[in-house]
Amino acid sequence: MSTDAAIDRVKSELNRAFDRTHADLERVEILAAGLAAFNTPIPPYEPRFHHLQRFNLSAHELPSQRKPPT
Repeated sequence: MSTDAAIDRVKSELNRAFDRTHADLERVEILAAGLAAFNTPIPPYEPRFHHLQRFNLSAHELPSQRKPPT
């Protein structure tokens, strides 16, 4: 009877070890997929609309020459 109990215990330990290994491999696959996703360059992005008005730069420039007062 003790031999059968020892065999059952070894089987259960092996099953637990395989389950832990399976969980670790799944975790490694998930982390590798995440790393691959974050390792790609960011695609170019051009928004279709603008929230802010685009001002004309010349409207904000100071005049280059002042007229002397008369």
